[in-house]
Amino acid sequence: MRTRKTFFVDSSDDALASDEELKTYMATHQIETLSAAIKSLLDDEHRLNNQLDQANERASNVSESVQNALAPLEKKINFIDRNLLVLLKLFDGVVVQNGWDNLPIPDDTMKPTTVARKIVSSQIKTEYIRRQTNQVHHRGGGADA
Repeated sequence: MRTRKTFFVDSSDDALASDEELKTYMATHQIETLSAAIKSLLDDEHRLNNQLDQANERASNVSESVQNALAPLEKKINFIDRNLLVLLKLFDGVVVQNGWDNLPIPDDTMKPTTVARKIVSSQIKTEYIRRQTNQVHHRGGGADA
């Protein structure tokens, strides 16, 4: 049994094809009747929707396989992060117990750390002096004031 459907072509709605667009479509695709043109448009829409569904399914499959591949790495990274935090806390405890200058670490290992501490401390002093100088200049005073 065939079902009869009624289509209203209204040129005021942009979502629907206008009469001129349907006539152009019929001429381009060499379709004789309006019903055949509408059927062809609906078939094209159905085909394009199927292609879109297939593309979405492929994308979700790829996403799922990537997630499955990355899951073991995520666990390893979490373990590494935890281990690193434990080591940092142990190091903090050693620093608190022994003091920075009395760490039980060989001098050749500590030399870059000591140099970095001196550089950072000189940068902090320089920044402090610059801020103090800027505050004096902004207040309008000088060294004598």
